[in-house]
Amino acid sequence: MGQFKTPKIHPLAAAVLAMSASDAMSQVTDAENDSQPVIQFGEVVVAADRDPGAKERDKSTVLVERAQLEEQQPESIAQALKYEPNIEVVGGPRYSNQAPNIRGLSGVRVLQTIDGARQNCNSGHRGTYQLDTELLKQVEVKKGPASSLWGSGAVGGVVAMSTKSASDLLKNGDAVGGYMKQELGTNGDSTETTAAVYGVAGDFDYLLNSSLSEHDNVEIGGGEELENSASENTALLARGSIKISDNQRVDLSFRHNNREEGVPSNPNANVGTSSPLVERDVTDQNVTANYWIQAGKSKHTEGAASHTTKVSIYRNDTQFDEFRPTQGDASLGTLGQNDNTEVTTSGIALTNATEGLGAQWVYGIDWYQDDVTTVRDGDNRPENLNAETDVLGLYAQAAFTFGDLFTLTPGARYDRYKAESQQLSDSAREDTAVSPSIAASVKAAEWLNLSATYARAFRAPGVEEMYTQGTHYAYGDFSFMGLGFLANTFIPNPDLEAEKAANTEFRADFAFRGLADANDQLTASASIFRNKVDNFIEQVVINPHPMFGFPMNTTYLNVDEAELKGFELGANYLVNDLEVSASYGQTEGKDLTDNSYLSSIPADKFVLDLGYYFLQRDLKAGLRTSALSAQKQLPEEVTEEYSSYTLTDAYVTWEPAAGSLNGVKLGLALDNLTDEEYRVAFQQLYMPGRNIKLSASYHF
Repeated sequence: MGQFKTPKIHPLAAAVLAMSASDAMSQVTDAENDSQPVIQFGEVVVAADRDPGAKERDKSTVLVERAQLEEQQPESIAQALKYEPNIEVVGGPRYSNQAPNIRGLSGVRVLQTIDGARQNCNSGHRGTYQLDTELLKQVEVKKGPASSLWGSGAVGGVVAMSTKSASDLLKNGDAVGGYMKQELGTNGDSTETTAAVYGVAGDFDYLLNSSLSEHDNVEIGGGEELENSASENTALLARGSIKISDNQRVDLSFRHNNREEGVPSNPNANVGTSSPLVERDVTDQNVTANYWIQAGKSKHTEGAASHTTKVSIYRNDTQFDEFRPTQGDASLGTLGQNDNTEVTTSGIALTNATEGLGAQWVYGIDWYQDDVTTVRDGDNRPENLNAETDVLGLYAQAAFTFGDLFTLTPGARYDRYKAESQQLSDSAREDTAVSPSIAASVKAAEWLNLSATYARAFRAPGVEEMYTQGTHYAYGDFSFMGLGFLANTFIPNPDLEAEKAANTEFRADFAFRGLADANDQLTASASIFRNKVDNFIEQVVINPHPMFGFPMNTTYLNVDEAELKGFELGANYLVNDLEVSASYGQTEGKDLTDNSYLSSIPADKFVLDLGYYFLQRDLKAGLRTSALSAQKQLPEEVTEEYSSYTLTDAYVTWEPAAGSLNGVKLGLALDNLTDEEYRVAFQQLYMPGRNIKLSASYHF
């Protein structure tokens, strides 16, 4: 398959191009009607659910919108989700390695998408979230299994990221706009410079958004510097959309991200013999083309068409170019080792949303292919890998509503997946999976909605889990004992079974108005869940040496039968200029084979969020406090303690709505205000300390 390559584009150069484009477009549009409308075209689906009615029916999908992102100024996607109950930031203090843990599951067990395109770039200890948060419009999280619509990987949930578009940024009546933004942070002396231009000309709209960010070594709580945690990141988003007719639209986007850093091979650890220093250059590129056609008007979902078809074609290419300066052999004249890993995902998705036979239907076809290629230097290393997976899925879901009081939503998906390695004979395998789901919702009162959901999900084994071979790590040369060179080696296991999950969830949602004030509003929710996951795929070391006792092999096996259960509580109160929110989440995880506790389960978390508007709502100030309990539910082999901690964050944003300063926006965000020294449960390193972040932007 072909590969697409583009030169690295410096954001400042992109900004110059953007300003030039802005001037040229303004010359065209000056002669046109200043009130030319932005192209408005309803999206086919809610990103995390592929379902236009999901916001009305499924309250377990949480949404972090651009307003909160600008208040928080998060350094990673996981940081943007840290206030949600039963979601924890894992991966350590290095932002590029961070990922969300959702109800005890993370990594390959949580599917991530960007504008509907799957992001399957999981490889070893390398980071998997490659999108700069400045390019985000919003992040949606579907908690719990979602394979009935999304297929493999959605065992723990879906993190669906949506990037900005011209229609999101243009003000009413404007034909062209842009902004420039500068952010500064005290922790690691971080800086980020962003520039964008966007506009509409007739039936065409466009956006060009670029950023450059840098930060030095991170300081953990108490002021200690974390070595090898500095990085530089360049991001670019180019997007164009054309309205073919009143009910047809084509959207084309290109995304480029490049990050350079020097980190341990396992960024959740310090540099050591088992985690040598790696000079890592990560380039992530994506091309996505979308075609929409809409017809009629929905009777059930406001603003939606009665029939919508969306066709998406995408290609995502992630390359990890690495150099290990300390791993060379001076006696052989070799200086360091080079590693190259490339993960390419190509896909086509056809999604239909329609009404008929008394129901709202969502159905479609998914096809995607992952190609993984590795090239490694030196002896005593894992062998080169060239493998491919091919997945085809068919799905359908229907929502039947009876008297606007009761909704029943059955769904099912069929997947066929294939995998093969070019390095191993008889490695080809093929399997199928069926993922059903059913949800029921009843409006018990004007102020109360009750729902119950049952969903099954699966995760097909990855090519690295099935086909990795060669040396894992070396013990050394024991020739003086007649034993030769001893090392732990990988044993391939192409017969791995898919992980399977079954989740049951019950939920109650409350909504009240006019409790203490004519303008107040109170919403609350309570949910309990139980997710049983079988055939956990884990990396294990086996076959101890008869003389020394240390393990001689590493392989991947289906080991655990896990049960993850817990509950979530949340409430939000709005009255005039005051907003108060509170949430609490608790998850317990056990291995059912021996009733022992699982690792990687998030600690119980309580979050209180206070926000208030001043100066005719031009200024907003807020305080967020997160209290996490000590994690005492530990597997027997874990001897470390994970203490409780409390984090306090604050923010202030000021954006004048009128006057000479209209278009200016200033932001102040204070993370870990008390400089708490804390460690997330089951993580090796302590997390970042106090960080005071300033931002200033001008929109024109």
